[in-house]
Amino acid sequence: MFRSFPRLFHPLVFKRNASYRRFGSQPTVSFTRLFQSRYTLYFAGSCIAFYLYNLDEAPFTKRRRLLWVPYWLERKVGDYSYAQIMAQYKNQISPSGDPNYLLISRVMNRLLASAVDNTPDPQQAAHVRSLDWSIHIIRPHGAEEPPNAFILPNGKIFIFSSILPICRDEDGLATVLSHELAHQLAHHSSEQLSKQPIYLALSTLLYMATGISWFNDLLIAGLLQMPASREMESEADRIGCELMAHSCFDVTRAVDFWARMGAWEQKSQKATPMLEFLSTHPNTQKRMADIRSWMPALEQIRESSDCYHWKSFSDFHRNFFGKR
Repeated sequence: MFRSFPRLFHPLVFKRNASYRRFGSQPTVSFTRLFQSRYTLYFAGSCIAFYLYNLDEAPFTKRRRLLWVPYWLERKVGDYSYAQIMAQYKNQISPSGDPNYLLISRVMNRLLASAVDNTPDPQQAAHVRSLDWSIHIIRPHGAEEPPNAFILPNGKIFIFSSILPICRDEDGLATVLSHELAHQLAHHSSEQLSKQPIYLALSTLLYMATGISWFNDLLIAGLLQMPASREMESEADRIGCELMAHSCFDVTRAVDFWARMGAWEQKSQKATPMLEFLSTHPNTQKRMADIRSWMPALEQIRESSDCYHWKSFSDFHRNFFGKR
């Protein structure tokens, strides 16, 4: 009389259908097994050997750093950057008749001659002489660009006209140009490129451990990238001041230049309050204090360069620039 029905809730069926599986779950990484793997040890050993083999000594300051990017690649990066900058400012380059070109070339010739004569590395000196040095003054149209200047790894020099009033004279201009030249003599562009794989590897490992990308990027920037950038900026200040002293410029005027730059920052409200560990540059007051602390050594360099005799200027007649 009673019709039998199939058992819809068979124990095995119910257990299988009721089991919960998290959507999108991924297998976890066993860091213990990863670090105990012999391949990991081989890779780590190779990285350490690569790091030690490519340790380089910065000129003048003798700072040890990782540097594996060759000169030719550094120059290629400069060529690429040069093409981009010229495309951006091609209609804002001051014509060759601008008298500031003569002023800038005169200062740069003295600095370059000093760099070639005082670098302890013959390969470095040959590299400086081999570059196709040229100067470009940028006079922005419309909105005024902040005062700036930079030198690319291929020897192309860019100076915004807005920085010239702050420089005021040859010593102020030498402060700016020697700093930018120091970046190239120390190959800071190559140093930054050399460290990028390390930052990428650390970011990947931190993401595997935390799963949070923005925090990892902030951590790496605050603890590694920004301090390294500030260190290179301070190093460029030191090398630049030594170049000024060797070239018989008045290094005490470098402090005056940074005082004027600090006044411009305050006036234009560019000196925004920022945590030190998030800044790529040392603050202006620290730079002035550093230069003052270096002054005794810089004065000795200037005196040893025989700057108080006319014969000391005989080497500054060398021209590193072609006819414009």
